[in-house]
Amino acid sequence: EWVGAARANSDPALRPLTNYQFMSPDLIKQAKILIIDDENASVRILDRILNLAGFPNVSGTTDPKRATNMFVDDDPDLVLLDLHMPDPDGFEILKKLREIQPPTAFLPIIVLTADVTADARRHALALGATDFLSKPLDEIEVGMRIKNVLHTRFIHRQLENDKAQLEERVKERTRALERTIAELKCANWPLFVPH
Repeated sequence: EWVGAARANSDPALRPLTNYQFMSPDLIKQAKILIIDDENASVRILDRILNLAGFPNVSGTTDPKRATNMFVDDDPDLVLLDLHMPDPDGFEILKKLREIQPPTAFLPIIVLTADVTADARRHALALGATDFLSKPLDEIEVGMRIKNVLHTRFIHRQLENDKAQLEERVKERTRALERTIAELKCANWPLFVPH
């Protein structure tokens, strides 16, 4: 009979560190959101929608040239990015933001566009867009999509933290096992007793 699963469930060091189904809405509301859109009215509308939805940590720019620096400085949890802007356009910014991020990071980038053509969507997806919001914006849809991608973002971050903690526990236990083996060897005790 194999008892590995039962042992893993009884050993607190091997149990999952959190329950991901119960991600706190308050935690999600503390997310940092960056809006990049060359139209001041769009930035103001999104800022109002987000504030009414309970997201107080919103910053934005109408200058596409500032987007990458703001991204690096703000370290947002979510980017709302317009595609059709003057140089650099949203596609170029999307590509730069994905190049900055580590490959294992999950940073949602929701593309804002009135261009609903398949080519534009495919191009944005190929560059790393997470989702789309069509202009004109629907307030309810904006709130739902943002909450969904932020929920996934925070679960991903928690999984990364849990993974790092678990790796550290494995290293600690490996060191303890190596010390025990060394002590047994010094005492001339057999490591394994034949039956």
